[in-house]
Amino acid sequence: MFAAVVLAAAVAASASPTPSPAPSPSAPAPIGSVTVVSGSPQSLHRAPQAASVLDARTLRASTAASLDQVLRALPGFDRDRSNAPFTNYGQLRLSFAGAGSDRGALFVDGVPAQDGFGGQVDWNALPPGEIERAELLRGPGSALYGSGAIGGALSLTTLRPGSPNESFALSTGGIDRGSAAFAGDRQVGAVRALVYASTRRLAYDDIPPDQTSPVDRSARSTADVMHVQLRAGDARSAVRLDALVADDAQEDGRPFAGFSRSTRQLALNWTDVRRESLDLTAYARATTLVNLADRFPSAPGQQLYTQHVPTSDAGIRARWSIPLDRAGDGTSALTVLLDHHAVSGRSDQLTPANVVQSDVAGTQQLDGLAVQAVTQGRLGAILGARYDTVRTEALGDRTAAAISPRLALHYDLSPALAVRAAYGTGLRAPYLNELVRSFRIGTVLEQSNAALVPERSRSTQLGLDLASAAGRFALDYTGTRVANAIGFQTISPTVQQRANFGRTASDAFTGEYERASPCGRVRAFGIAQHARVVSAAAPQIGKRLALVPDSAASLGVERTVRALTGSLELSYSGPTFADDLERQPLGSALLIGGRLTLHDARGDALSLAVDNLADRVYLTSVDRLGPPASVTLRLSVPVGARPPVTPGAACG
Repeated sequence: MFAAVVLAAAVAASASPTPSPAPSPSAPAPIGSVTVVSGSPQSLHRAPQAASVLDARTLRASTAASLDQVLRALPGFDRDRSNAPFTNYGQLRLSFAGAGSDRGALFVDGVPAQDGFGGQVDWNALPPGEIERAELLRGPGSALYGSGAIGGALSLTTLRPGSPNESFALSTGGIDRGSAAFAGDRQVGAVRALVYASTRRLAYDDIPPDQTSPVDRSARSTADVMHVQLRAGDARSAVRLDALVADDAQEDGRPFAGFSRSTRQLALNWTDVRRESLDLTAYARATTLVNLADRFPSAPGQQLYTQHVPTSDAGIRARWSIPLDRAGDGTSALTVLLDHHAVSGRSDQLTPANVVQSDVAGTQQLDGLAVQAVTQGRLGAILGARYDTVRTEALGDRTAAAISPRLALHYDLSPALAVRAAYGTGLRAPYLNELVRSFRIGTVLEQSNAALVPERSRSTQLGLDLASAAGRFALDYTGTRVANAIGFQTISPTVQQRANFGRTASDAFTGEYERASPCGRVRAFGIAQHARVVSAAAPQIGKRLALVPDSAASLGVERTVRALTGSLELSYSGPTFADDLERQPLGSALLIGGRLTLHDARGDALSLAVDNLADRVYLTSVDRLGPPASVTLRLSVPVGARPPVTPGAACG
């Protein structure tokens, strides 16, 4: 599949009407920068550690209904084919470059975005239409981002006040039973205000044929999001207040099977950019979740239990960056980062008669101090280390501490060709959920384990990057070794328990290619990865890491001709298992999607999107089917006064 995607990309690129420029002895034209590698802007081509990017243009071209599905086009994002609107919420975890579940960190506008109690991601609170950019650091990230960033960090940027964002959009068709989104941007005195609101209603039959029952019905998913940002200040000093209200729910195809969740978040950010720069962020989040389980398979549709899982997160992050060069242009800088994160959570489980079966709670405090030096030039480097402490009170008190260093280098062999290498260690402390809370997925009981100890990792990365004014190709190897690895261990056919394995090893080879022009774009990547247990009980040794595909690939082609833009997307996820003994295969999946969008001079856009064009039947988890073929019609209309636009006028 890897070779097929690269070959298809090469054919598409050769067919492009845009001629390739002659080689130039000067540096290649700018191809974009990323901040996720070091926390400050760096050329994607010359970054000392591998990174991947999806910009707004690529994000808007996707045919997927949820953000985790959109990210299937992001190289290194291990998507196990689960889709957030129809997946058990506890299964929505992060893995990058084959590192394994819970070994990646997520930040949205600089705020840690994973659930502090359980580590899962609420993708339903992140509408794809609000995300402007996704940047992924692949490989060791704990030296900058702390616990959980063993395999890297994903940074998402939402729409910001002050950009031309005002629009109203409606969509329906296929699994979309009616969705809408609104973005409004206004200047009110000295304050710039942005309001983004969205509602989504999806439905389809998601129960696999071998798990059906007489009480089955179409599964339904809802998500409602309101996000308000207020910004005051200028380019040198600004304050931003950010408020998020999100509610989502799933009815999973049978009575008393599903969950509902509400999230309330408030964040305050202050930045001051002069010769030195200072960035302060404080945030607080409260999440309430109600989880229902039925008596399948003995009595499907009859209530088994109700779980309540309230969680609160609060934290502060401070970043101070000092230029080390006389010009003060940021080519060399020393950065100090300090953060504090406090989590408290509870989980109770009640019978249908409201008899308490379990009631557990815990708190966790994570503190970190990172120091990092960055130099840029023909030889660029990142040298840094972070000290983390984790104190947990849950069925006993424990404290863990670790120092995580990172060294990353890049060297320009020529103006167009750069090589890079990185080494770092990492830490991942168990989440409170893993220590105290049990739950069910299908017929399997997933048990907690209060005796878990933190994971420790070491990672190596090697790569090359070839860029020109016409496009970019990169090839990288990422190797991750984890000791005291945490995962589910099979106890019986219906019982799994969290456990520390001896060691796991992941080796990932990633190739990515992009060629872009104002009228078209070709993007492709392929990844082959071998993620396995190398030290554990005999039945686990040599087995693949659960929910980590052994390969993945994507091909996206976009072309604009006058007022019409067309795109085609192929996405492949290789064989994956849902357990540690490879007894629960999820198979592989090749999805084909496409979109046609018609623009007019006022900025109106009418699009027709097709997802899973071949109507591929595939599993997203042991008890859910992926979405069937779906055709969706979407209308987007600008709000407020805008100058006339002629998209594609120069694209004949």
